[in-house]
Amino acid sequence: MSVFVRHRAEDLVFAALFGLSARVPRSAMLALGSAIGTLGYHADRHRRRVALDNLRLAYGSALSEREARRVALGCFRHFARITLDTVACSRFSSDEMRALVAYEGLEHIRAAYALKRGVLLFSGHYGHWELTALMQGWLGLPLTLITRPLDNPRLEHRLARVRSRSGNRVVHRRNAVKEMLRAVREKSGVAILIDQNARRAGILVPFFGHPAATVPTLALLALRTGAVVVPTFSLPEGRRYRIVYEPPVSIVATGDLVADVARLTEQFTAIIERRIRERPEVWLWLHRRWKRDPAPPAVPTSGGGASPGGRTTERA
Repeated sequence: MSVFVRHRAEDLVFAALFGLSARVPRSAMLALGSAIGTLGYHADRHRRRVALDNLRLAYGSALSEREARRVALGCFRHFARITLDTVACSRFSSDEMRALVAYEGLEHIRAAYALKRGVLLFSGHYGHWELTALMQGWLGLPLTLITRPLDNPRLEHRLARVRSRSGNRVVHRRNAVKEMLRAVREKSGVAILIDQNARRAGILVPFFGHPAATVPTLALLALRTGAVVVPTFSLPEGRRYRIVYEPPVSIVATGDLVADVARLTEQFTAIIERRIRERPEVWLWLHRRWKRDPAPPAVPTSGGGASPGGRTTERA
């Protein structure tokens, strides 16, 4: 099948889902998502193997094979559900969306914006990260979203419309650093996900006890701009979601940029790991997080030494 035909077919599937969402209740879309996720778990042997390999690496003997399979199945179901929920909710008004969300720590993000130093909001592919950004736009706390374009430009166009409908700006990673600096200068916010394999653009920090190539961009920007860094997570609770804003991360500069970037990147990653351990089934185990290049960069977690990386790449 040619790329054009595949992209067209994928777009037709999503067009049908958007059409279906206008005719059936949201609960039916969520149920359909669970069913698709279950089917995907059993049918997609490659992704199932990736998820199980990741779980075995992360937890070792602490997680039984039965439990690993339970978490992997939950992961497939979760991501299918939030995908179809995004489709289902695309027709909802801002008031209808607010009825689906409860907040925890909202005072942290409001206080961060009130400082007028710019805000760097970070998370991972955990829970319903897209919902956090969408709802924050309607809170009057606008964001610049750093994203990696989907391979299918038709689907990317659909997703960009959903992401920007509350007033947020979508920026692809090739323009990321310039646009992040612009947002900070404008005393606005930037949303960045830091939990995917950054390969040669990253630095190695511990993640579930194993070195993982991680983007240093967040730490570099925090040190160089003085922007407030706030972790955030969106957790499914039945048919609703709880959006959590944690207290800002303390950014301490010692004068050793390499060591500071490594230390902060490790600290940010540890925050994401803590959340994943609480609800492992809602993190993206389907991604090869620990896949490494033949000669990956190595930066010590303390002390000087290696460079923090010449390029900065963000993935969403």
